[in-house]
Amino acid sequence: MSTWHVAIGSLVHQCAGALAEHRGEQSGVIAQRATEWVNSAARDTRVFGNLAKARAQITSLACAYLHRYAPDADADYLGAEIPFDGGRVDLVWSIPGLGVVIDELKTTAWVRLNVDASMLAQPQRYREFGVQKWGSGFAGVRFLPLRNPGEARFISADGEVHRLTDSPAATVRKDAA
Repeated sequence: MSTWHVAIGSLVHQCAGALAEHRGEQSGVIAQRATEWVNSAARDTRVFGNLAKARAQITSLACAYLHRYAPDADADYLGAEIPFDGGRVDLVWSIPGLGVVIDELKTTAWVRLNVDASMLAQPQRYREFGVQKWGSGFAGVRFLPLRNPGEARFISADGEVHRLTDSPAATVRKDAA
């Protein structure tokens, strides 16, 4: 993966985290806030040398996450880009009735890819971290390819993999598109 892919992903996580408290606002308001955040934060990230393209990708992916996947307002946002010995988790939420959930966002294309065991190795490491850090309060990891929502998965605390739509985490956002 290129360095700009990594930078785009990191900025998407940071933008979503910065706007977490606004996730219940109208889509136009969220888009405006995301655009403003990205314009101030993304100064050196370029996609094939193009800053405007990078900013557009970061904004659209952060908005896609906030509109489709960010939990309802009753959930508590715990943080973004949280480091641990095996990496850095993207976003973490405490969701009433479910528990602590780690969201692993995938910002690359993934459009024609089916999820396989090698793709789930990273969220499985995050699951192990979640179990260690939050114990019985940990529910699992949502694996969220933002450009291919049909391939979203939920890895429960015990390691079982479900399609997100058929999982205990399917309704953390009741009005999701």
